[in-house]
Amino acid sequence: MFKVIEYPKVQDFYSENRAVIYKNRLAHYHLIKYFDELNAGQQSVYQAYNVIDDNGGNVIAVWGDSVYYLYALKWSDDIIDGLLSKIELAKYTKRFTFCGTSKLVIDLFNRSGVEYHVFKERLLYECKSVAPLNKQCNGAAFFSSTDDLETVAEMTYQYGIEEWGEREGRDLNHALNLSYQSILEQSSCHWEWNGQITTIASILDSDTELPIIGSLYTNPFDRRNGYAKCLVHEITRQITTNSDGPCGIVSDASDPITNRMFGEIGFEEVSRYISIQTTRKYLNNDDEKTN
Repeated sequence: MFKVIEYPKVQDFYSENRAVIYKNRLAHYHLIKYFDELNAGQQSVYQAYNVIDDNGGNVIAVWGDSVYYLYALKWSDDIIDGLLSKIELAKYTKRFTFCGTSKLVIDLFNRSGVEYHVFKERLLYECKSVAPLNKQCNGAAFFSSTDDLETVAEMTYQYGIEEWGEREGRDLNHALNLSYQSILEQSSCHWEWNGQITTIASILDSDTELPIIGSLYTNPFDRRNGYAKCLVHEITRQITTNSDGPCGIVSDASDPITNRMFGEIGFEEVSRYISIQTTRKYLNNDDEKTN
């Protein structure tokens, strides 16, 4: 048997689930960022609820702007039935994304019989202490400065192209503004050799108990020299040493070389995150407001 627990207000849902969400902060990273944007007035939430069963299973479900977040540590077929009683998957088009705990979202779609494709699957890693480097790199890690802005912005833009392709509003000017803000916040880092920047990375949520390394990118002509590994190792070493806490990183599940590198540095997988879309292209008139 399943039970759907609904809340009068989104704030009530958040208060009830906050402890679970932040106990495994990295696993719920994307949901936390969405709620941050919600509090800033940049997003909406239409439904937020839990589906539970008789054996301790509990799913966190949040329906927002063109996205449905679904998270759980434990669930059952009964809970999947409960989710299907709330979510009519066949109504949604490919412009709507279902995200969250990888196996849960896949189980939901497989049970429904609705065709889908995986947009992105991420591995979420955490490191409490770094392993020794088996090979040193030429160069050193630095915080980026405004003198580096043009190079960092171009590399940030190229990172976005490789990761997501061309996206509206994510041109070079956007990368320039983003990089400038990161430099001012001292969250933009790079590896430099012989006066040239080879690799960039950002430190996200540096003011929290779990800083996360993101936007890792090496120029194509500088790859296979270990620069990315050395930069991530140095950033992680400083975070875990200075804060006496862990460091997180998010990786593409389809990139075995990078994932092996993170493991060699000392990162351990804590969760898998997935983004899934249906293959349906068009809406019926009566679906337009919801999907």
